[in-house]
Amino acid sequence: MIPKSIKILFAVPFVIIVCYSVYLINTYSSIPDIIPIHGYSKNTDGFGSKMFLFLPIILNLIILFFIWLTIKKPESFKFPYEIKEEDKAKTYYTIQLVLVIMAIFVTIITTLLLFSDVVYK
Repeated sequence: MIPKSIKILFAVPFVIIVCYSVYLINTYSSIPDIIPIHGYSKNTDGFGSKMFLFLPIILNLIILFFIWLTIKKPESFKFPYEIKEEDKAKTYYTIQLVLVIMAIFVTIITTLLLFSDVVYK
């Protein structure tokens, strides 16, 4: 069973994705049809359609799906040591918490990279 606090924290990446998606949809018409997709600043060496802005959202959702599968079954982790029965709940909660923090971090980094380089130019 997944603790309620883990479920609430796991909602944070989805809130970030929804906010980014709403902003992207609202500003989509003002973004040029061809955008830089590889490189930074004056060192851009790849260009593509502005549809590429939705790719990180899809990839982020896929990553979140796999993290959620792992959160649902923390007992599937292979530990290099034996976990005592009385420590299992605490150990599983710690694993779930670390995975949620990782999901939030990945979502924030993905969103910041897109905002800083493409949408605000």
